[in-house]
Amino acid sequence: MSEKQNTMSIEPITENDIAALTDVFYSWVREDDLLGPVFAAKIGTRDDQWAPHIQHINDFWSGIFLKTGRFSGNPMAKHAPLPGLTPAHFTRWLKLFAKAGAQTLCATKQAHFNNTAERIAKSLQMGLAFHNTNQNIEPNPFAKFDITRPSRQ
Repeated sequence: MSEKQNTMSIEPITENDIAALTDVFYSWVREDDLLGPVFAAKIGTRDDQWAPHIQHINDFWSGIFLKTGRFSGNPMAKHAPLPGLTPAHFTRWLKLFAKAGAQTLCATKQAHFNNTAERIAKSLQMGLAFHNTNQNIEPNPFAKFDITRPSRQ
C-alpha cells in the first residue's frame, strides 16, 4: 500500500474522540490513589470544578490534533509548582491515558494519542528536571533525565 493510501485509510481524530477519551480518563484520575490527590488539591473534587479543567484539556488536545488554536496556557508553568511530583505520577498518568484510549478509540487513533502523550510527558519531565535543579530541590526526582544547567556542573 502506498503512503498516500495508508494515510487516507486512517480516520482523523475528532472533537468527539477527544471528549470521549478525556471523560473516561479523568473519571479514573479522580479516583486514582496517586493522581487523584494531586488533581484534587489543584482543581477540587466537585464536578463543577472539574468541567472547566476538562474543557481546557480538550482544547489542548484539539489544538494539537486539529490545529484549532483554542488552547492557551503553559503546561510547564502549571506542573512546575506542584509539590511532590515525581516520574511515578507521569508513569501512572500515561498508563491510565492508554487504558482510557483503549476503551474509547480505535487502535490507530489510540496509538497516535499515546505516542503524542509520551512525548509530552517526557518533555514535561525534562523541564521539571531543569526547574528542580534551578530551584535547588533535593533530591530531584527527575534527575534520571540527567538535565542540569551548565552553570551547575
